[in-house]
Amino acid sequence: MARGVNTIAASRGSATAPQTTAKFERYDGVMKAMHWATLLLVAAAYAVIWSSSVAVTKEQNAVLVQVHRSLGVAIFVLTILRLAWRSRAELPNLPADLPAIQIMAARATQYLLYALLLVQPILGMLHSIALGARIDLFFVTELPAMMGRDQVLSKTAISAHELVANLMLFIVAVHAAAALFHHLVRRDGVMNAMLPGARF
Repeated sequence: MARGVNTIAASRGSATAPQTTAKFERYDGVMKAMHWATLLLVAAAYAVIWSSSVAVTKEQNAVLVQVHRSLGVAIFVLTILRLAWRSRAELPNLPADLPAIQIMAARATQYLLYALLLVQPILGMLHSIALGARIDLFFVTELPAMMGRDQVLSKTAISAHELVANLMLFIVAVHAAAALFHHLVRRDGVMNAMLPGARF
């Protein structure tokens, strides 16, 4: 009888005990692969264009710029595929005890990153095409020019392209800082949900 009373008391205690964190489910393998592929492509795009500014010859600069343009196209296509897959995938929920303001900030950052990943390549392509420059897709095929030269549009597009580049760096830094906060401070598994092969 005493054992039964203790069991009931323990079950009541566990039912009423507050939960500090909620287990965070994992993203599927395709979402993970596309996430990290996007990160690698974006990092490569920045590295290549920064390297072009210190290229020794004009030929080296031209090659690096073409690689940068190709990476931009790849990022655009991959982002479209990510959004298409995301619309049909089962997405994990954020921890139930996460404050509403943090949930809103997380969603806003996520949606803004997707928008920038689409807008930035478009601005780059607009600049190149309006400038009259070709876009050799990884030196395999040349994308068709969809419009004639437009000096004003070219300058406007490259100015916006540079602005968005700086904004994207900031948003990526915020996103990474938030992931580390969840991993090191809250320890709620949010970051593990996107890590390849992560286990809880």
